[in-house]
Amino acid sequence: MRLISLLQKKSKLFYILLLLLGLINSIWSMGLLLLINNRIAGTSLPFVQGYDWQIYVVLILVSFFTARAFQSYTIRLTYELGNDLGLSVFEKLRFADYEEYIKLGEEKVRTATADVTTLQRFPNVFIETFNAIVMVTIGLGYLFYTNFFGALLILGVLSTLAVVYYIRNLSISRDLNTVRDLANVYQQNVNDFLRGFKDVKMSITRSNNIFIRYISQNRHRVKELTIKTLIKFMGNELMGNYLWYLLIGIIIFLLPVILHMTNVVNNQFVVTLLYLMGPVGIVVARISEFTQMQIAVDRLEQFHDKINASKAIAIGHGDLAATGGKFESIRFKEVTFEYYDERRAETFRLKPLTLDIKKGESIFITGGNGSGKSTFVNLLTGLYVPHTGTIALNGQVITESTYPGYRNRIAAIFTDSILFNENYDGLDLAPDNERLMFWLRKMELENIVTFDNEKKSIKADLSKGQQKRLALIYIMLEDKDVIVLDEWAAEQDPVFRAYFYKKIIPELKQMGKTVIVVTHDDTYFHCGERLIKFDYGNIVSDTSINAASDLHYAL
Repeated sequence: MRLISLLQKKSKLFYILLLLLGLINSIWSMGLLLLINNRIAGTSLPFVQGYDWQIYVVLILVSFFTARAFQSYTIRLTYELGNDLGLSVFEKLRFADYEEYIKLGEEKVRTATADVTTLQRFPNVFIETFNAIVMVTIGLGYLFYTNFFGALLILGVLSTLAVVYYIRNLSISRDLNTVRDLANVYQQNVNDFLRGFKDVKMSITRSNNIFIRYISQNRHRVKELTIKTLIKFMGNELMGNYLWYLLIGIIIFLLPVILHMTNVVNNQFVVTLLYLMGPVGIVVARISEFTQMQIAVDRLEQFHDKINASKAIAIGHGDLAATGGKFESIRFKEVTFEYYDERRAETFRLKPLTLDIKKGESIFITGGNGSGKSTFVNLLTGLYVPHTGTIALNGQVITESTYPGYRNRIAAIFTDSILFNENYDGLDLAPDNERLMFWLRKMELENIVTFDNEKKSIKADLSKGQQKRLALIYIMLEDKDVIVLDEWAAEQDPVFRAYFYKKIIPELKQMGKTVIVVTHDDTYFHCGERLIKFDYGNIVSDTSINAASDLHYAL
């Protein structure tokens, strides 16, 4: 029912068109059966005597044009459904909380997109199966009309086979669910292998383990389970195929003895069974696809339940006007946050945090690993929402409807930020942009990058440090009030690192920017105006620094 509801939501006329298709197919199937059997028996159809071949041609033409119309309809419906399902995954993700996304994991997103591909064929498969079921129903009805007890025996055999199929399919569904779980793990292993390729190359033990114990073992188990399910599906199909020989044998040898059926009735039963072989074969063959589709629907529902973004989607980008105007301040008031650290097997807690950030400040954030710096940055940038306490922009507390606008006012380069292949920000990335060229010269990238005029983007083979410089240039073109740089200088060479602290940060301050820098470079702490140190989820010191003095801190 959940599968069919997908189609009903996509097309309001679905049930009406399905009823029309069923009606036309019923007339076509019944007319064709009557015509063929009457012709074999040497009699004409009642009410239309002498027009048998004309009726036959009309039935074929009606069936052809009906099939063509409905197949065109299902092709369109199939691709529209697949497109909508695919977009719905990313629509939810873009409005989902960052915390929810982290818990979900990238591998589950990838397998969800694979589930969408599986479901994309559903409309076409469903209509084809529906047609087959209508034809089977008409065929069985005709058998009951011809000989009730003979048809009852045939129906009993078919029902027994259906029960066997159902029981076997339960086992197949369990195996396919296991395969689906293994796909999630496989995606995680592949991500580790590709993203940590250099680290894999540096250790024979690591290389052997990730390939043999994880990737190979996972694929081997998937292979065995897939072979097992395919053999079961093949067994089902063989049972279905050989069932016809059993039924024909029953009709030829058993029914004439126990029911004293005439040759004419026998012939009608055989012809009807031959007529039903195709439709029943379609139904049996589609059982495996429906099983996989049902699993895909279940998993997509689980995915959407975990990314519960319906409220966020309704809010959209929220009340942007409420977060407009000139930037003056950000205030944390008794903000707390906690999460479970699986790597350390412990819960990290950010203690009640009260903090003010004023326009034009240059603030350095420091502290050891696990001290709370990254959690603070995620709260500051609006990726995390406080569990308790409030964050206010220009004196106005940030709410669900104003968080999108709040995030949009902050530019950030995180430790794991990437440079996108496309110009998603719509920046003016052309050599005649004087501001762009000014920052390229300042970041010593003018003679390194090249311009892609067709894509309106910049392309270059850059080192990690140079990528961070180009990312900072893009931030300057965005021209946002607050800039957050998380370990930005860590991958710069010593000369450019000093240049960043002594020249670039003061220039950003002169431009009226508020700069928050996460750093361990204690040599340059005096280049900022304020130094905040985190330790075990607490701010242990918040020191104002006189930039003109040469202070050193023992941290």
